[in-house]
Amino acid sequence: MIGRPWNSIAFSSLFLLISLFGKLPQYDVIYARDYHTAIIALLPRLLFHKKLIYEINGLASEEQKLKSQSVFNQVISFFIRKAENMATQFSDQIICVTPQIANYLVQHFHCQPDKVKVISNGVNTKKFFPITDKHLLKQFRDRLNIGEGEILIVFIGNLAPWQGIEYLIRVAPLLLKEKKNVRFLIVGEGIWKDKLEMSVKKIGLSDHFTFTGMVDHEQIPLYINIADICVLPKRKLKSGYSPIKLYEYMACGKPIVSSQAEGLEFIEEEGIGRVIDPEDTACFKDALEDLIEDQKKRDAMSERALFTARDRFDWEIKVIEIEKILKDLLA
Repeated sequence: MIGRPWNSIAFSSLFLLISLFGKLPQYDVIYARDYHTAIIALLPRLLFHKKLIYEINGLASEEQKLKSQSVFNQVISFFIRKAENMATQFSDQIICVTPQIANYLVQHFHCQPDKVKVISNGVNTKKFFPITDKHLLKQFRDRLNIGEGEILIVFIGNLAPWQGIEYLIRVAPLLLKEKKNVRFLIVGEGIWKDKLEMSVKKIGLSDHFTFTGMVDHEQIPLYINIADICVLPKRKLKSGYSPIKLYEYMACGKPIVSSQAEGLEFIEEEGIGRVIDPEDTACFKDALEDLIEDQKKRDAMSERALFTARDRFDWEIKVIEIEKILKDLLA
């Protein structure tokens, strides 16, 4: 929903409501993947006596607070929280992508624990995997003007406040003092893109950063595969994290430097990468420098990342878990 004008949201809401009334009688369950859709689904759910599953990928009210400290923005956050609460109360089953979200719902929205299940996000390992065609990878790096001997640090995702990209920009001058052959590739669009580009320009590092803007999702595996290191410097949120980008990094066999935010601890535990406090610039720099200097360590992390993605986070595993919830709900 980020960046969408309210009239667009209103139109899509009306369209969804009409569609539900037309199609719902032939289905048994409504599966809503955000509070907005869940709220819209409440009326047809009650009229047609259908089951509603509400999947929660994050606490939108908490994310909203990070956008601005203005009174108006805090009011919006307040009403989003009310909507989230309503969606949870009228849902038959709730699927949370992190234990932190589940705990929050039980403690703050007073949801019954047996109504809340935790299933992390996952990755399509048939689409995201290590590309072995060196010629293709070199061509793609050349297209982005990445030199053959340059270490490429990549972030992919929505350029929003909670992503922590400003921490990566802050650490760049310190890293580049000692490692001149480092480039940063920021793939994605978002409300902070202009702000982040301006920050890079102010510190005179535009030659070391590339902001691609929105790219075709079919090319995301290529962008990840040309990386030497992938980063996830997220700010801490009450919801914790289960970011799809993380599992995509892993499925492509990339070592990762991540923040200590809840839900990401397993990165270091599984030997997939380094977990740091991104606000500690020296610590962030040391973690990146450590991986830049140690190819063997990167290779070992790459193998662990690939194995863990396929063993624990393949979407096919997640589908089986969701199917069980659906069957239990309809039993």
